[in-house]
Amino acid sequence: MSVFAAASLTDVLPQLEDAFTRSHPGAESVEFTENLAGSQTLVQHINEGAQPDVLITADAASIQALDTPDAFVNQGILATNELVLAVPSDSDVTTSGEFLQLLSANPDTRVATCAPSVPCGRATETFLEAQSLNLTTVSEEAEVRSVLSKVIAGEVDGGFVYATDAQSAGDSVKSVQLPDAPSNEYPILTSTDAATEAQDFGTWLRGEQAQEILRDAGFETTSQRP
Repeated sequence: MSVFAAASLTDVLPQLEDAFTRSHPGAESVEFTENLAGSQTLVQHINEGAQPDVLITADAASIQALDTPDAFVNQGILATNELVLAVPSDSDVTTSGEFLQLLSANPDTRVATCAPSVPCGRATETFLEAQSLNLTTVSEEAEVRSVLSKVIAGEVDGGFVYATDAQSAGDSVKSVQLPDAPSNEYPILTSTDAATEAQDFGTWLRGEQAQEILRDAGFETTSQRP
């Protein structure tokens, strides 16, 4: 089964696949192949001829760029993921207000973001516009894991990533919550040509077993929403 998934699912997707094959009758023989990348890159690959069985992007806007949307069935929302600010573990910053003070006091403060064309970049722009903030970024990355890598390496003073990415980094970064932080929804699409197992996987992902795995990874799931 070919699964194209947003880079922010890098750590949790293998757990989901393993749980599915262990618990779903008849799925023991399913072999997964993964393509983990920025959502816009995944859609581009599909538009160029790739044919995944399952597609999971990091926002709904990404799937609007599919040339052949009728080739997929929307199975609903997998989970949501909140935008946070990640700073190096040795940073003195503990709140978003402190980071804003740092930006004001030091124009050379280095900030990394995702490019505006990708979901985490769109979420960052939404936050910055709501806060009436203008940032000078030192890098705009094609996917969120590249932003996280720069924070971990100390190449930047902060980077806007998803809550799950900051959690996955453990003690390598500190996660700073943002006021009125935007959350992205992750739609699940399955190919109309895919085998029954792919359709079953898409349905299973919205079930309680999968949702518990996602919650443990830091995602917000449907059962947590008001």
